[in-house]
Amino acid sequence: MLEVDHYRFQADRARRMADRVTDAVVREKLLEMASEFGRYAALIEAKAREKLAQAVTA
Repeated sequence: MLEVDHYRFQADRARRMADRVTDAVVREKLLEMASEFGRYAALIEAKAREKLAQAVTA
C-alpha cells in the first residue's frame, strides 16, 4: 500500500499548497492535481480489492 500512501500524501500536499498561494490560476491547478492524485490512489485501492476478491473466490 505504499503507492497509495504516496498518492494520498501528494494530494494532501497539493491541497496545503493551494491554501497558501494567492494566484487563483495556480490555486486551481494545485487543486486539480490534488484531485488527480486522489483518483490514482482510489484506482489503486480498487484494483487491490478486486485482486483480493478474485483470490478469495479462486
